[in-house]
Amino acid sequence: MKSSARTAALVAGAVAVLVAPVAALKAWSEPADPRISVGAPAPATLLPGDVRDASGRMIANAVWTGLVAYDPKTGAPVNAAAESVTSPDRRVWTVRLRPGATFQDGSPVTSRSFTGAWTAVLREGWAGSRLFTEVAHIKGARAGEDGVAGLKVKDERTFEVTLDRPLNGFPALLGDPAFFPVPESVLASRDWAAYGRAPVGNGPFRLRSRSAREIVLSRRSGDGRSVVVKAMPEAKRQYTAAGSGDLDVATTVPADRHETMEADFGDRHLAVPGRDAAYLAFPAWAERLSSPTVRSALSMAIDRSAVTEGPLGHQYSPADSLVAPGIRPGRREGQCRLCVHDSKAAVAALADAGGLKGPLNLWYEAGRGDDAWVKAVADQLRKELKLDARPHPVADLRKALDSHDVDGPFAVHTTAAYPAPVAALTPLLDAGTGFDDEYTADLVAEAERAATPEEGVIPARLAESAMLRDMPAMPLWAHHDHMVWSERVRGVTADAFAGLRLDRLTVED
Repeated sequence: MKSSARTAALVAGAVAVLVAPVAALKAWSEPADPRISVGAPAPATLLPGDVRDASGRMIANAVWTGLVAYDPKTGAPVNAAAESVTSPDRRVWTVRLRPGATFQDGSPVTSRSFTGAWTAVLREGWAGSRLFTEVAHIKGARAGEDGVAGLKVKDERTFEVTLDRPLNGFPALLGDPAFFPVPESVLASRDWAAYGRAPVGNGPFRLRSRSAREIVLSRRSGDGRSVVVKAMPEAKRQYTAAGSGDLDVATTVPADRHETMEADFGDRHLAVPGRDAAYLAFPAWAERLSSPTVRSALSMAIDRSAVTEGPLGHQYSPADSLVAPGIRPGRREGQCRLCVHDSKAAVAALADAGGLKGPLNLWYEAGRGDDAWVKAVADQLRKELKLDARPHPVADLRKALDSHDVDGPFAVHTTAAYPAPVAALTPLLDAGTGFDDEYTADLVAEAERAATPEEGVIPARLAESAMLRDMPAMPLWAHHDHMVWSERVRGVTADAFAGLRLDRLTVED
């Protein structure tokens, strides 16, 4: 009895001795924590059709796979959930889905998953509805209505989309979360509150848990890796946590650390050019501002770098074009020569134009966060051109424009809906300026209806040149993102349309 017990103990000890080095080797060779943590403000919603912030867009692009995705190197759309998106005339489009795709609950991804979801976006009046009504111009698409004449299901994998007018950029638009699919069960129940809390998508990640502090996404492949999006709206907190290794990726950088990013993180930092741009536009009915020479003087008097590095906290890049830097391909750099700060040229141009008498009101919408930069621009115009420039906030800028109350330059913010230069120019034609140059409008229309997006680049460039000549809208700056990350993370990739690509993140083994 004693001998058996002694033998068993010796065997157990021998096994322990053998297992211990193996366990130690395994622990040494595997990452301590396979989870990757990302800091970001909490998203307003996880309903893809109602996404309205960068955090929601980032998560949506992990939980869902759209009909197209954006190539991180070129920015061009590539088929994803779609097998093909084709059209003989750029107005009637046929979408063919890849076979065998399923949602994370096992239900099939069908044509109805897309057309039903798009109809829901319009019926519910979500943020994405404007892409259907104002950008794509899908036939019969109207916010608040339950039915869209331009959407027709042909079979389980094929549906047809009819637009009111040709748009060669329609496939590129399909990568936006507003166009993501929804399972049939959710379309039938219309329980959007429950779906928003625990969405089921067709993408590489599934939502595992959600709280006020974090959202946990696990890889659908089942490889054990997951991403934790921590609710961290404060840039300083993110930056400090990434530097100490308590956070893997910080999606924003505080203004006072932009000069030290390289010293703090080496090559572990990334600037992501954006698609959001700001302008000062001129109302056509304000005759004293109608001269391109006056507008040129105002533009050259503004030191854009001083504003972006000061009141805007390094979160924006000075404009050198009407098209934001994150819009690729087809964008040209350095197109706005009048965007370069030149005090002497500005003073001379204003003198040649006969000067400006009386107050110069700078109109902007109160509560949008423009107060600091509008004040800075007004200060510069007073200093450079001796003008009586005054910030002029209003509760409803669009209403003031429609009633022609606006008598001076006014703030305009635009977001390109898809990656093409014409997508940045189109909103400026409807910015409330009253600008109605037929030549420019024809060029923009030609760019949209060209046989291919590539063929649309030349007319878009000509339209941009014409608009910079007349300057109905003066480019100021474009938003960009900055990211820093810990030593163990690899594959940090981001773009203006999808944000940080969570599916590409890995940890060092």
